[in-house]
Amino acid sequence: MDVDMQQENGPEPSCSDRVPRARTLSSLNTLFEPDKPSPEQNQATPDDLSSLPLETVKELLNNALMQGNGEALWSLGNSDPPGLPPDVLEKSLEVLRSAATALEANCSLLRTKNCGERIAADCLIRTKLQDVDDFLEVRVAVLGNVDAGKSTLLGVLTHGLLDDGRGLARMRLFRHKHEMESGRTSSVGNDILGFDGEGHVLHQGATDGHAQPDWAEVCRRAAKVVTFIDLAGHERYLKTTVFGMTGHAPDVCMLMVGANAGLVGMTKEHLGLALALHVPVFVVVTKIDMCPQNVLQDTLRLLQKLLRSPGCRKMPLLVQNTDDVVTAAMNFHSQRLCPVFQVSNVSGQNLDLLKQFLNLLRTRMEAMESEPAEFQMDDLYSVPVRSSHWRSLADELRVSGRWHCRLWNRAPRGHTS
Repeated sequence: MDVDMQQENGPEPSCSDRVPRARTLSSLNTLFEPDKPSPEQNQATPDDLSSLPLETVKELLNNALMQGNGEALWSLGNSDPPGLPPDVLEKSLEVLRSAATALEANCSLLRTKNCGERIAADCLIRTKLQDVDDFLEVRVAVLGNVDAGKSTLLGVLTHGLLDDGRGLARMRLFRHKHEMESGRTSSVGNDILGFDGEGHVLHQGATDGHAQPDWAEVCRRAAKVVTFIDLAGHERYLKTTVFGMTGHAPDVCMLMVGANAGLVGMTKEHLGLALALHVPVFVVVTKIDMCPQNVLQDTLRLLQKLLRSPGCRKMPLLVQNTDDVVTAAMNFHSQRLCPVFQVSNVSGQNLDLLKQFLNLLRTRMEAMESEPAEFQMDDLYSVPVRSSHWRSLADELRVSGRWHCRLWNRAPRGHTS
């Protein structure tokens, strides 16, 4: 996988002439030996559904949804020889959609691949939750050295507005005055990106970007929510970053690398932290709009060398089109494949590919709906002690005669319990 090759926006490759870096899904599934098999590898799914009874397909699909915590990626025509005849593929898609409808799930066609006279397809099935206010959640920790563009990228993704090149997008995420003045994150920040049942992005606020983020509205409309955990990149705040990686229990890590700076500062330390915690990692190379081509190629070469090193043992995959996105998502949880995205927060280049990948990410943790909800308290605040304020707050915290937290009459430092 040579990084010197020039990237070109050509037509989507077919199964017969695919370049080596984007192998077919069947070969990728046999190449990786994951520590924990992905749902697609736990149970083989049939490639041809045209001749199977609907009840059988429903049972297979239901098992796949249970293993994937409400989501499943289904491949049709992933066999040898690859692909299905067009009429057989159409019948298989019809059966799969009928089974998904019977299980109250959405079925979206992700891609089709021409394999000579045969065609292969990949579909995303996502469960419709019974409670309209409920949604699937994936937690993504954002790591990387200072000035890599972590907060800027999150601001662009969640608000749907491009950056102006001077840090406008990141101002929507900063929580403290000193962060706005320095432009550097020093605390654990959070933001969300919602997707509907068909995988369309739900942005926060109005299109002009001046409205306050409306998380409640996004969560109400979303079938899936990606929660970003924005962590500090400066070595001074390493303890805060470690706390975010351990206390917030991320499903995936997004490692940010500045194309113009390369693998500097805390980049390797953050990657080592994610590897030590056995959290899957994918890489986003930012600022490609302002970086000379030779510097970008040097950064990618060093990045691939690092990922292939004995300490990482990962296979980097440069994502250039939708076909690469689906290939990466199908094999990502093997923890041997590491997708690499190249984006620009100013021009918006390749941001659509990153959003498609985020839509296909799945949680690693099993849902425990029967267990009581647990909330984490990580900030303390000092407020003026006024009896009227305490009484108003106490009325809001009282639910069904029970207290959700204990209030102290004397709270010089914002005590909570």
